[in-house]
Amino acid sequence: MIRPNTITSDYLHALQAVYYEIGDRGICIDPVRLAQARIEVSAQIQAQLAIASAQWNCHVFIGAANALSKDDPGFTDSVNLNATQGDRALLSKLVSLGYNVPKITKKNEEGDYEQAFSTGELALQKILSQDNPKYPQGDPAIRAILKVRELGKILSVYLSARLLPAFIRGREIPLFQSTINVAGTVTGRRTSRKHTFGLGGNNQNFPKHSSSAKYFRECLVPRPGNIFLFVDQIQAEEWPVSALSQNLAALADLRTNYLPLRSQRVDRHSKLASAVFNEYIPARGTIDWDEAKHGMKRYLGKKIKHARNYGMRPPRMSESLAQEGFAVSIPACKILLEKAASVDPTVDTIFHEYIKQELSDTHILKTPFGRERMFLGARPNADNNSVFNEAYSYIPQSTVGDNTGFAVYELETSYASEERTIIQEGHDSIVFDIPEDKETINRYLGRVARAFARRIKFHNGIEIEIPISAEVGYDFKNSVELENLNSESLNIALDEVYEKRAEKAQKENEVAA
Repeated sequence: MIRPNTITSDYLHALQAVYYEIGDRGICIDPVRLAQARIEVSAQIQAQLAIASAQWNCHVFIGAANALSKDDPGFTDSVNLNATQGDRALLSKLVSLGYNVPKITKKNEEGDYEQAFSTGELALQKILSQDNPKYPQGDPAIRAILKVRELGKILSVYLSARLLPAFIRGREIPLFQSTINVAGTVTGRRTSRKHTFGLGGNNQNFPKHSSSAKYFRECLVPRPGNIFLFVDQIQAEEWPVSALSQNLAALADLRTNYLPLRSQRVDRHSKLASAVFNEYIPARGTIDWDEAKHGMKRYLGKKIKHARNYGMRPPRMSESLAQEGFAVSIPACKILLEKAASVDPTVDTIFHEYIKQELSDTHILKTPFGRERMFLGARPNADNNSVFNEAYSYIPQSTVGDNTGFAVYELETSYASEERTIIQEGHDSIVFDIPEDKETINRYLGRVARAFARRIKFHNGIEIEIPISAEVGYDFKNSVELENLNSESLNIALDEVYEKRAEKAQKENEVAA
């Protein structure tokens, strides 16, 4: 087989066939856990609605079936969050209760940006972050509405998705399927949606970081006798950004990920946070790490880096943090971005200037893999920030996505059909559903390491090779990372996975009893 390293139409046609099989292969769903998750999520939704109802002294509910009778005195004051005019009813309620509802900037149908009052997630997060002497820890009713929406999406989109009944190795197990499109984005990253026959849904962006994500992720299980092998590109987009910035010091830090001991590796997010906040922030997972003490500042180091890489301005950075539940003012974001720029000016002076020059000279950006995109929106003497932001992200995101695509193609076409076991791809990661014996897992570790071993050369002559990490687990939530991609690390990780599985089974049996 010729190993692909350039984007061509023939390659993309062949890749689409590969991804059709992956989406059709599906991910097994544990029906017992699924039923229990639906019950628990539904109960939590009702509990959160009760919090808002009690605080606002009105009936806050979801669905017409839960509405009060028209003869009930509270009927006209109630709020149905799922009604066609649900946002308008909630907005009226917030205004009547004296909340300072912010305007949110978004595109209208004509593609122009406009500001309007909103009850969307960002608006509610901003209300939650406002100083409130009565609720210094945040308004409980607003927090409850945000939680209802989070839980409601998990319940309606994932826990209630149509599944394909399947009979696998003597057991009836439903499958979550998808249809994956290799040409669904301008960067070349794949998109995913419901299967052709209305089954399943988007399998690339399963909820992960929210506290409610566990309800669905624990339902995603391997086939009987199998285990999941999760593979991820380490600090994926940092590599092309550092190469485009010609930041040799950053590349040296990133290459420490190849060192055998975690304590020898440089945590770039902690390093930036240490410089910005002028205090020592240890690498996550090391002996000095304290999540309560260091977690928020390391997280801000990560967000600052992302914001700078892609030209995010203070207002947008503040909004981005608000969407994740963190209140950081625009002036504070401005200071953080300026401090980061003083620590590493190469992002602005080399990477961003290169992108601007290319857009000025040719209106075309080309990735190391030959994928091209035209940018025609930049105009002289205009604020081209939105165009530049898209352009800054194009080469890093596209390069990482295509690196994943090349690896998937190689892994799915180089071996017999029964050895094709990829069941999910997440832009910079791959999940395998493979037999749980150590010999098989080791074999797949070697295969995937070879598939990702790819030299990527940029226009300035700098070459990189993005390393990978691996985890093993029996569902999408509970997994254990390998220290290294070797047998010793695998044995240690598997022992921990077995222990976690036994503890979980014991708890489930106790609940059932």
